[in-house]
Amino acid sequence: MGKIRHILVVAVTLCSFLTDCSGRVVGAVDTVRSGQARIDTFLVHFWDGVDLSDSTLYVMPAAVAEDDGFSAMEEKAAAFFSILPSGSDSVAFRAVKALMDRAVAVSSGIDAYGFFMSAAEKYFYSVQSPYYCEELLLPFLEHKIARTDIPEIEKSREKFLLGLIRRNSVGRMAEDFSLGDGAGSLYGLLGSLSERQSLMIVFFSADCKDCMDGIARLKYSPAVSKKISEDELKVLAVCIEGRLKDVLSEIPSGWFKASDDGSIIRNSVYSIRHQPSIYILDRGGVVILKDADVSSAIQFLLGY
Repeated sequence: MGKIRHILVVAVTLCSFLTDCSGRVVGAVDTVRSGQARIDTFLVHFWDGVDLSDSTLYVMPAAVAEDDGFSAMEEKAAAFFSILPSGSDSVAFRAVKALMDRAVAVSSGIDAYGFFMSAAEKYFYSVQSPYYCEELLLPFLEHKIARTDIPEIEKSREKFLLGLIRRNSVGRMAEDFSLGDGAGSLYGLLGSLSERQSLMIVFFSADCKDCMDGIARLKYSPAVSKKISEDELKVLAVCIEGRLKDVLSEIPSGWFKASDDGSIIRNSVYSIRHQPSIYILDRGGVVILKDADVSSAIQFLLGY
């Protein structure tokens, strides 16, 4: 029920700014001409008139179960978060900064700043969230890190998350790592690919049933098989926990295989928040898909 309520809130909110003053739904021509401007304007003024110091907005209604509803402020935040990806980059960052600047100024005993920092992490960094998007957490993290009125020690978590999100992010060079057992390195493997080939990396644990099920799905996926057969994709399976030799029979014979000594997780070299976790790199080592689950990776390949 909670997700349904969020969807309803977002639907009503979207309808409110896709209609003109007379209630007429904006047509296709209008949308092309002014749709982005409308969204940007809506984001900039989203929090106008909302009193962030009103404690009643942060309280769960007594008649609503904790797991089945949200406070008025969280529903408002959810609507804002759902529209944020549609804003132009500069406006989205400006809208976040305006919100967080206002939250800093709240001094009525309500920790509005902490509320929005926690909400942003919950909605944008949790892989279970329908709004999951690490990049959209960045302006919130950067805002707190830039504050000069709080001790540096209180920014340690934000600095850690910022580094983790930026590492191996889409459009950046992937981190190199050893393939183990004298098999060379990731960069060495990339150098052996043809100009038209990409590399899918599947990070998995040997004792993880979901990982083995995911590998089986990839093995029998028409999208993956088509890319491999057309010589556009190679696959590297990297065992990050457990013994690779215990599951060799379950990994397709045509895939490259590697075993890590634990350093990838220990040193946070890659963000691995799914099991299995899938990255896709172009031949030059640039990340084009980061930390995806199996369904998302297959969907990506269908359109890539």
